[in-house]
Amino acid sequence: MEQVFYIDLFEVYSKEDLQDLLVRELPLPDYYGKNLDAFNDVLREFGSEWNVIFYNSKFARYRLGKYFDALERLCDEACEDMQGLKIRFYP
Repeated sequence: MEQVFYIDLFEVYSKEDLQDLLVRELPLPDYYGKNLDAFNDVLREFGSEWNVIFYNSKFARYRLGKYFDALERLCDEACEDMQGLKIRFYP
């Protein structure tokens, strides 16, 4: 059964803020490493029925720059590889 997660990026000012938010909002395992490689691993292991909606992403995009670009690329690739995983970014 699909699980839907709404994640507000308005108050994300740093990589650490983003990772802490992911830990709070997603059912990540206790051993989650709080980095993009670990997030990729979790998406591929547990995310087959996740529908993740990031909103207020324009703020995080501006504040995080290349790190945010890497997050978007990672999510796009994971969605292409995994049927059932949906991740969207809204301004």
